[in-house]
Parts: sequence; C-alpha cells; structure tokens
Amino acid sequence: MTSQVNSAEPQTAEAGTRAAVKETKRLDRVIIRFAGDSGDGMQLTGDRFTSETASFGNDLST
Repeated sequence: MTSQVNSAEPQTAEAGTRAAVKETKRLDRVIIRFAGDSGDGMQLTGDRFTSETASFGNDLST
C-alpha cells in the first residue's frame, strides 16, 4: 500500500482561510459489498458499479 498526499490547498468561501488537505491512499485490493434484494435496485447498482470501475481500468470479480 502506498500513500499519496494532495499538495493543493483549495480556498474556502471566506477570504484568507484554507480548507484541510485530505490524504489519499492507493490500495492494492478493496472489497465492496452491496446487500439487498433485486427489487431494491441491487441489479442496477451492480451493473453501474461494474461499468464505472471497469472504465477506470480496475479488475472486477463477482
């Protein structure tokens, strides 16, 4: 696992103040579980998630 820190500090609505910098981490593996019935939109959720994650070049197994 590698860590990356965003160096950009975005300006907030108030002049002269800065927002907190968020740390991002690059992970080798992630498990995401969706739970629900087909009638709850789980098939659509799975389909959309599969399409999006594949568009970023990630491997996916179900």
